[in-house]
Amino acid sequence: MSILNITFIIVLFSCLYNLVNAGPYIGGYIGGGIGGLIILILDIIAIFDVLRTPRAILGKLLWILLIIIFPIGGLLIWLICGRKTTPVI
Repeated sequence: MSILNITFIIVLFSCLYNLVNAGPYIGGYIGGGIGGLIILILDIIAIFDVLRTPRAILGKLLWILLIIIFPIGGLLIWLICGRKTTPVI
């Protein structure tokens, strides 16, 4: 199993764990329901996008951690700053 496959499995289980254990008041009005599902789907798409970039494995791991720790902010930062064609990190 490659490191990318292991990383993907850890990220997927982490997202699913956070979705299942999210309380009704987590994150204001976006904590659960349809808003939380939309954010989860967008985060998974962003993580796949990170994994397909030509960055080094450490750079990919840092971007994925940013997206997992800050689901909305990490997604926005990735869309604004991270989608470069040349490797930065």
